Amino acid sequence: MIKKRVDADQYPQEGISMLHILICDDEPEFASLLKAKITGLPTYSRRRMSIECVTDPRSITVQMARDMDLIFLDIDMGSVNGIQLAAKFREVRKDSILIFVTNYGEYAAEGYEVNAFRFLPKLRLDEKLPDYFEKAVAACQAHARTLNLICDGEETSLAIDTIIYVETKSGLLIFHMDETDRPERKSRMTMRKLEEMLANEGFLRIHSSYLVNMAYIERLLSSGVTLLDGKFLMVSQHNYPEIKKKYLEWKGLG
Repeated sequence: MIKKRVDADQYPQEGISMLHILICDDEPEFASLLKAKITGLPTYSRRRMSIECVTDPRSITVQMARDMDLIFLDIDMGSVNGIQLAAKFREVRKDSILIFVTNYGEYAAEGYEVNAFRFLPKLRLDEKLPDYFEKAVAACQAHARTLNLICDGEETSLAIDTIIYVETKSGLLIFHMDETDRPERKSRMTMRKLEEMLANEGFLRIHSSYLVNMAYIERLLSSGVTLLDGKFLMVSQHNYPEIKKKYLEWKGLG
């Protein structure tokens, strides 16, 4: 097995992705309080989780909504309705865990329409938060990052973290896997379709023939990419500036 590259803000432990948490509340004091209480819980791990606080819900971008695994969302934020904002979150990502934070209970029926995980009363924060957070983290971890497709004529579920890179050859996609028993899988899917499916999973199209899992990149140069196992892949010279930009952004250096 190849030991994947470890970047503190990307993959703190091999095989475990960072859990991204969003707190959205128009009261800065409460947002800070909730963050402090979450980081003080025994379930919270600084090396495996990150928290972002937003006090202006209009500043939330589509990419931010897509990246968040666990969302604490205030229902009543003045001119912004939390239920309606949650519906927009669901349009972008359907599997995020959504906890409404509120002083009221009359929104429960509407909340279930957007698949709310829990309703957290602000006045019962100390009582309810530990249990809700523990269960929410467990639910997030249960969402395995897999890719479902037809490989070698069979329906197959591939663990995304074990895909090193994919190449196209003779009309087939060849998946090079970090697995000792079956290091290669083949599929007739197009590279363009696969790239769309993995758009938010840390993969980089470095060449018309190669789609690479950035967690396995050792070095990226204009001459090519060196993987952690020493494999060298060509890089598109024409697209290199954009390829380098995306890689640096993924590493948090862009």
